[in-house]
Amino acid sequence: MTKSSSFPDLSLRGFTVGEWQADRADGTLTGSGTQQRLEPKVMDLLILLAGQEGRVVSRDDIMTALWPGLVVGEDSLARTVSKLRQALGDDAKAPTYIETIAKRGYRLLADVGPLPAQAPSGRQEESAAKFSSRLAVWIAVGLAVVAALGIAAYVLLGHSAHPPQDESRQLLTRADDYYFQFSRGDNEAAIELYQRVLGLHPDDALAMAGLANALTQRCIRWPQTMDDAPHEFTRLGDALASGHLDKEPARSQLQRAQHLAERAVGLAPDVAAAQKALGFVASAQRRFDTALGAYQRAVALDPDAWAPLINIGDVLEISGKADEALPYFERAYAVMGRVYDRNPVQIRPWHASLGVLIAGRYRARGDMPSAEVWYRRVLSQSPLHRDATIGLAAVLRAGGDDAEASRLCAELKLRLGDEHACESQGTGENGAG
Repeated sequence: MTKSSSFPDLSLRGFTVGEWQADRADGTLTGSGTQQRLEPKVMDLLILLAGQEGRVVSRDDIMTALWPGLVVGEDSLARTVSKLRQALGDDAKAPTYIETIAKRGYRLLADVGPLPAQAPSGRQEESAAKFSSRLAVWIAVGLAVVAALGIAAYVLLGHSAHPPQDESRQLLTRADDYYFQFSRGDNEAAIELYQRVLGLHPDDALAMAGLANALTQRCIRWPQTMDDAPHEFTRLGDALASGHLDKEPARSQLQRAQHLAERAVGLAPDVAAAQKALGFVASAQRRFDTALGAYQRAVALDPDAWAPLINIGDVLEISGKADEALPYFERAYAVMGRVYDRNPVQIRPWHASLGVLIAGRYRARGDMPSAEVWYRRVLSQSPLHRDATIGLAAVLRAGGDDAEASRLCAELKLRLGDEHACESQGTGENGAG
């Protein structure tokens, strides 16, 4: 990037970035014979990157500046970056404007300069005076002060610092929450909501990825069969073994999901959710090498992406590499615990069941001490979890502690009304989506 000898004062009306002119007062981006109005967060991101003169801005610093006082996920930032790239006509694979620095953040590649000289209108002077203060603070004192001011505003104004959510973002968040419940009704609701988002924004990569996931989940778990008999598979391996994924209508639905996932990756290759969706579809199509590659890229892009970690373990087990799978399950469990407070709606249905799965793997190996540790770990966070309690009772009985095992089963029967507790050894296993 070639720096201008005199960097523009971004607190004024606007600036140029490459071939575009950004008007911060109007929130517009003009170039290539077109003018478009950017969403406030998208314009804020452009201003922030432009103000750093080509330096890398970390993901955490961007999220702190754009959403002060709020806890937001990586997807919010990824969506904002994707929209800015789309507005600039940039290609994430060969960027000329916004470069992704793996595991660090983003930086602006294009030259930034002042707008062509013109006499400011009264409205422009008024707008510049109205908005200059905040940007001057950003550039003069840095992102740390912005964070402090944002948090103070959030607390003192009684949460009034919450930015309004547009309809598509609300729908997308709700669709993700439905999807991660993994019931048939919730999955169908997610499909409808993802499709509504795409109706509003046809190039929304996250909605495409979500729809690809939900369609794949439908094919795996709830096959449409000729006899119309109810079937449900909770593990990918069992679904593949049944053969229904190789037949219609699953085959055509998976092909549609594949096109959606590939399109999502094409639009947003640096978004973990898009790579994860591509891997999930590939795994249902028995393309395991492709699936593992996509999952690994998702984890590299977002180390907190727990679902791809579970999926990697699942594919490794299906491929006969159980010893390699267990560390991925354990890593996913640790990530889920670390980020639980960010999104409990999506994590809660999975966390305990994954812990039980890990305990069961140790138990199958004959490693009873490790199995007991994992069952107790689950119960410390999810008291009276049925499968964890049953598993722990079985381990205790194997170790000769019948009295404690009987006490656990009796408590489960008494408090949950489960008359058949400990009569069967539940696995609690579910394949990730």
